[in-house]
Amino acid sequence: MLLVYGILLAFTLLVWPLLILLHELGHAVPALLFTRAKVMVYLGSYGNSADSWRMQVGKLEIYVKKGSVFWFGGCCMPNSSDMTNAQQVIMLLGGVMVTLAVAVAGFCGALMFDLHGSIKLFMFLLTIFAAVTLVANLIPREHGGMATDGLLLKRLLAGNKVAAAFSPDLQALIARSREVAIDLGYGYISTLHLFLADCTMPYQYSLASVFFPDPEAQNAFYEQHRVGPAKTNAGSLPLTAEFERALQLTPTARRHGMSRLLYPCHLFLAATEVAGSSFNQIGSEEPNLPQMLLTHYRPFGELWIQK
Repeated sequence: MLLVYGILLAFTLLVWPLLILLHELGHAVPALLFTRAKVMVYLGSYGNSADSWRMQVGKLEIYVKKGSVFWFGGCCMPNSSDMTNAQQVIMLLGGVMVTLAVAVAGFCGALMFDLHGSIKLFMFLLTIFAAVTLVANLIPREHGGMATDGLLLKRLLAGNKVAAAFSPDLQALIARSREVAIDLGYGYISTLHLFLADCTMPYQYSLASVFFPDPEAQNAFYEQHRVGPAKTNAGSLPLTAEFERALQLTPTARRHGMSRLLYPCHLFLAATEVAGSSFNQIGSEEPNLPQMLLTHYRPFGELWIQK
């Protein structure tokens, strides 16, 4: 009996990661065809590249979470927002159809062919896992702050945008970060400027009180990062790669809660997941920067309230 349980466990550990991989590749292939930008596939996480193995094949980047054999999820994130609603529907259906094909293939393979018993068991497990995953993924709901394919399809077919909208506070913060970069003499905008901008924002959940004991310390830190006179005639400034990456990961920070709008808290939490980000360097002395941010933001409700 223990041998049977051991075989079942071994097959389960093999079937589940295979199913997750095939499902996400089903999303990724259409995305690669519809856009020239990179497409990221995350296995074992919902968009967190930290502590993950990275593999790249052309425009496809795959991040595999370390320290876990039994992946509890995954996601596919095109690094582009220029796909039409119809193309996004096809991309979503790609993953669904692959899972359906796996279920059908497993069922047919187990019943129609004279296979070894262990292979039949593998095929049946594949069918069961694929069927359960297919049904669960088509139910319109949010799980861990991420919408299922069913919910995304429902929004797209209704003509709605699938991406969470930026709140007015987040829009104002991003605009203010450009002003800070210009004032300090920079020719680009990084998450350092985003942080400095946040410290000057009027909303009550600014990070100024978390990082600085008083306004004098805050002003000294601000001037410490001046590189020249203000670029009064500066036009649009480019974003650093780490800022762009943080913006891309911002929607995934909703896994910490269920707000339908994206706030500064989501962007800063996303920035902590970007290796080498300027914001991470500011908080390098904090042993657990994401947890510190969550502790600060929780009383204000932005991460938890449905908007």
